Amino acid sequence: MSNYCPNCGSPVTIGAKFCDNCGRPITNAAPAQQPVQPQQQAGQYVPMGQAQQAPQANAPGYNSFYGTQTVAPGFSDRVNDPEILAAVKKNKKATGIFGLIIVPLPFIGFTIYSFVNDSMEPKQGMLYGAIISAVFLLFALYGVLKQRASNTYEGVVVDKKQRERSDTNSNTDNTTYYTEYITVVKTTDGKKKKIVERSNGIVVAYNYLQIGDRFKYHPQFTFPYELYDKSKAPYIACVACGMHNSVMNDRCSKCNTPLLK
Repeated sequence: MSNYCPNCGSPVTIGAKFCDNCGRPITNAAPAQQPVQPQQQAGQYVPMGQAQQAPQANAPGYNSFYGTQTVAPGFSDRVNDPEILAAVKKNKKATGIFGLIIVPLPFIGFTIYSFVNDSMEPKQGMLYGAIISAVFLLFALYGVLKQRASNTYEGVVVDKKQRERSDTNSNTDNTTYYTEYITVVKTTDGKKKKIVERSNGIVVAYNYLQIGDRFKYHPQFTFPYELYDKSKAPYIACVACGMHNSVMNDRCSKCNTPLLK
């Protein structure tokens, strides 16, 4: 290790009394310093293994959920992107195949059980299985028909409510308690819509949309809600697989489908 001569800047050995270059007495040599690394600019590529500088919390568009800068407001023009439509179609096809596998499982299961267990007659087992399989099929068809009947709309969230509800089974007298989450929306044509979700189901709109948010509803997508101002979004969900992505991602980190940006 060495110091530097305060007169000419040449390195000098620690403990030396004179500079070997200019001959000046060494009294207050400047200590050795590490070279200063240039700061990374926002959005600059950093090779793997090198640390990235965290953005300042007061930087424009700073998103506290991901610690990244966000995109400018506006609805995406990628709604009809062929790559997105192909990915959505592929995902729906896979979901349909999975449904075709799931629907007959109760019938198969009860039938096998009735043949290996004396407590249930084969006809009884097949009947129970057929009823449950039919219920599964009806739910699947209802979901498909409901989606086809829905239309794209634009609106603003004007209110959010919660209320406790219960369902009682008349056959067993068992009561199921749940919370109903209601997101009230005013559409661009002046109508009011209520997005009702249950705590014993999947709650999406109530968690993602906040009062005052302007958004578009795309019924053809797995994740149908697109915020106008994505700087308010905690994430951008992939419309094909539903994966939650950073608002700075251009493509889904799971299936590589372009995001609505």
